[in-house]
Amino acid sequence: MNFSRANATWLLVAAITFATAAEAAAPKITLHRQDAGELGDDGWAEATSTLGGYTVKFPAKFNDYTATHEDPKSAIEKSDVMNAVTLQKIRFGVTRAHFRGGKATARAAFNKLKAVAANSPEKHAKLMRMNNYEAIEQAFAVKGGMTIQRTVLVDEDMFTLLILFSTAQEAVAKRLAPTFFGSLTIQ
Repeated sequence: MNFSRANATWLLVAAITFATAAEAAAPKITLHRQDAGELGDDGWAEATSTLGGYTVKFPAKFNDYTATHEDPKSAIEKSDVMNAVTLQKIRFGVTRAHFRGGKATARAAFNKLKAVAANSPEKHAKLMRMNNYEAIEQAFAVKGGMTIQRTVLVDEDMFTLLILFSTAQEAVAKRLAPTFFGSLTIQ
């Protein structure tokens, strides 16, 4: 798996949602590790973010990078990101977005996401708790497939875990989802 801005873009979509496109310039990407990790006997690689203060499991080798949002108009100061792509082309990613305005800005972004989820005509969103934090899980169609996304508010930061897959891989992705989502550990 080769790292590129294209690979980073799909995962940063959730983070950049909170910093409108008109306000924010493209982030500066710093790659920490590429194709890292070894799959264990269970078929999962444990991945610890270099700067993000979290660990998660991926069913493939992973990339680890930081996106620095230098535009002062961006609500997000930086995003610590890890992602992986399986042989079946199922994409997994985690973003820890650090907000410039701290807790108030993170809460406002999370509340905005809750309102969007609540007003979604598809109603494929549910409010929940994850590791004792407020969370929202959403599932929605994208071109050629689906994404399942879980967003977790943790003090002044917001974590977004997502799985992106083609319609043909839906059963496999949904089988892998509980292990992936359940593996998030915040240091």
